[in-house]
Formats: sequence, C-alpha cells, structure tokens
Amino acid sequence: MTKVVDTSMGASVPARPTARRPTADGPRPAPGPSRPRRWRSYLASYLAISPFFVLFAVFGVFPLGIAAYLSLHTWDGIGTMHYVGFEQFHRLLEDSQFWQSLVTTVEIFAMSQAPMVVAALVAAFVLSSDRLRFRGVYQTVYFLPQVTSIVVIAIVFQSLFGGNFGMINRLLVAVGLPSVDWMASTWGADTVIALMIIWRGFGYLVIFFMAGMATIPPELYEAAELDGAGGPRKLWSITLPMMRPTVVFALLTGIVGGLQVFTEPQILDVSGTSVPGMTMMLLQYQYLGQSPSASVGADLGYASAIGWAVFALVTLASLGTLLMRRVTGHKEVI
Repeated sequence: MTKVVDTSMGASVPARPTARRPTADGPRPAPGPSRPRRWRSYLASYLAISPFFVLFAVFGVFPLGIAAYLSLHTWDGIGTMHYVGFEQFHRLLEDSQFWQSLVTTVEIFAMSQAPMVVAALVAAFVLSSDRLRFRGVYQTVYFLPQVTSIVVIAIVFQSLFGGNFGMINRLLVAVGLPSVDWMASTWGADTVIALMIIWRGFGYLVIFFMAGMATIPPELYEAAELDGAGGPRKLWSITLPMMRPTVVFALLTGIVGGLQVFTEPQILDVSGTSVPGMTMMLLQYQYLGQSPSASVGADLGYASAIGWAVFALVTLASLGTLLMRRVTGHKEVI
C-alpha cells in the first residue's frame, strides 16, 4: 500500500513505491506442483503404456529368469531337480554334437542370408524403375511365398530334392550326372535348407528394400542420368549409400532369425543328433524331450544352456554388424 508523505509546502504527495531489491540468487521461481500431484498428472500416460511392460515382463523377463535358473540344474521335467552350477556350460564346451550344430547353423546362415540380401537389393532396384511394366504383378509373385504355408513349401522342396523320385535328381540323371541323396549329406541338407529360407524370405526383403528406395530423392537419379550414369553406377553410387541404414536393419533381423533357424529343418524331417542339417535350435528341441525320434534323453537344464549359447551368438553377431556400420559409416561409396 502506497504511503502519503508530507512535504515542506504542507502538501501531501504520494511517495514512489519502493522497488524490492532482487536477492543475490535472483528472482525466486514460482512454486511448482507437489510431487504427488505431478505423479497423478502422469498416471494416465503410465497406464496407457503399461500393457507393453506387463507383457514384456511376463513373456520376456520371466522366461529369461527361468532359463537362467534351469541352466544351473539338471532336470528331466518330471523328477527331482538337482543343482549342478556351471556344469551344464562345461558340458556344452566339450559336446561335439553342439559344435557340429553350431557349424551347421553358421553355414546355413551364410548360404542363405548373404545371397538373399544381395539378390533382394538388385530385384528391388529393378522393380523401383518407372519404366518397368506390370510392376505390381512382379511384386505379388515375389511376395507370394511369404504368405504361403511353410508346410506346403516343405512338401514342394521334398518333391524337388527327394532322393529317389525328386525332380532335381531326374534332371541330373537326364543330363548324365549321378543322382544325389540331398538329405543324407551335410552340404546337401544345408543347401536345401538355405534354398528354402531364400525362397520364403526373398519377397519380404524385396518389398522392404523397395520401401527404403522410395525415400531416396529422385533428383539424385536425374542428376546422375544427366552425367551419363547407367543403372549399375546409380545402384553403386546412390542407392547403396542411401540405403545403408535399411540394409543394416535387414542384416540385424536376418541375424536374429537366421541363427535361430528351426522350422525349415524340422519340417524337412531332420531328426536325431548325428544327421546333417542339425541346427542349434533343433538340438535344443531334442533335449527338451519334444521329439519322439530323439536319441537323447530330456534335460531341460542342458537345453537352457544351449539357448543361452544361441543368445550369446546372436548378440555377438549383432554387435559385430553395428560395429562394422560405425566403422564404415563415414565412408562414401564412389
């Protein structure tokens, strides 16, 4: 409230309001809401995203904890569980069947993923051309195996690569070459499984890469055409550098799926622990006691140890891919 000060003339004039001096720490901020009130304001957002975390905890974190617990025990799923510590992992390192399954898994991964990514990149580049007619028909044909039943695909490949009446062997005999028992040899079984993986995943990668190429500015291709660049030059100098993040993502998803290959050898009737085509996931399936033709007894602890080995392999391969992208990310392809 303004005070009235008497002057020497006897008149009273209002005094100027005195300004409050700022403190050394500056003006004090307005008091914010209390912590309970702030928590209540965010409660609706937390509730909206809570289903994901609940499902992740139930179907992600909890199974990992159970797998870690089982890997320290030996248990057939029915009898008494016995604690053995890290003995299951020591057994893993000394198991020749596991190392053979590891080599088979890496071989199938190398034979399927690398050719599929290269072929899908080339096919996507061709299909992205505006001059190509009936592009939608080609896209449908390429993507059709992705939506086809895996059992149907397995029947087709069994008919193609059958030992006695397969179409491939009939063609080999027709040209004077000996027939091949594909599923009885290591390279034969790995080749059939790799071709089956390529047949299923090629169309998905083509559509995926086409979506990535659609984001590349067309002005770059127009400028390259003015400079006289052809199709291979545009693919090498424009498409591949601009598609690097998309290709890395495709490689990561391919690593996660390719090193856990299970469906293809299982559907192709690869059974037992000494036959060709035995991958790590199929070996784990044998020790889970789910295969009636398995020659080993059920041991859920050893199966969990195999699962952790697969997890370590996928992690190392993914980190290697990310490191390679980081090392080569600053280099331009010219």
